[in-house]
Amino acid sequence: MKTKANILIVEDEAIIYNRMRKVLQKEHYDVDEYTPSYDEAIARIQQKRPDIILLDINLQGSKTGLDLGKILSEKYHIPFIYVTEFDDNETFYKGLQTLHEQFIVKTKPRLNPTEIIRAIQTVLNKRKDIDYEKKGIIGLVDYLEEIKKFSKGAITKVPVPYEEIAFFTNKPFINDNDEEEKLRANYIWFLTKKKDYFFLKKSLKEVYETLPHYFVRVNENYIVNILPEILQGRINGTRVTVLGHEINLTGSYIKEFQKRLNWIYNN
Repeated sequence: MKTKANILIVEDEAIIYNRMRKVLQKEHYDVDEYTPSYDEAIARIQQKRPDIILLDINLQGSKTGLDLGKILSEKYHIPFIYVTEFDDNETFYKGLQTLHEQFIVKTKPRLNPTEIIRAIQTVLNKRKDIDYEKKGIIGLVDYLEEIKKFSKGAITKVPVPYEEIAFFTNKPFINDNDEEEKLRANYIWFLTKKKDYFFLKKSLKEVYETLPHYFVRVNENYIVNILPEILQGRINGTRVTVLGHEINLTGSYIKEFQKRLNWIYNN
């Protein structure tokens, strides 16, 4: 049977990790190896990006699950669920600041497998509309408002593999009449290697949270694909060239861009 998703469990107690791993594997999830610390979790993410993370707060080493939750939310944009023995309000509200998906107390009265499975399914279901079998995205050939005018037999939605996408942006685009056209409110568009463009009724932030790790945000207006087939070069450290488009790198995004670049290429 096909596995449903890849899950990383960051848990300092091996006995609890093994208990959760068996439960998840019984449900046909792919579970990564035992990961008891912040540093090991980052290493695992760099090697194999999980679909979702189950995260304890008490970890081995000096950094806690709250530290990891913060970077998962801000840098990696991977959804995560706290599974912890802490049941105090102070920890709960600190957890809220890291934008977790759910906070499960594993000792009240005991770890509940059904609660964990349902929480995972809820998270994955929320992302289903943007994730085409975890291989691509559904693009609109026109704005949703315009699609209603098309005949029922017309193709209005197209699945596009992630590897085919060059960038996502909220900037104006050149339409079929070679005219610059501003986007309607709450839309972005993306360009493929074949120079086709499609629309999404999403924000850049919403899309970024679901994309593979080889997509990186480079400024307020662009998310670019940095795979070798797409990224054509970097100019003076301040611009990147993607399918002939020169796109600026801005200060607040350069560090993460370089980190992702190092992840794919040998410098």
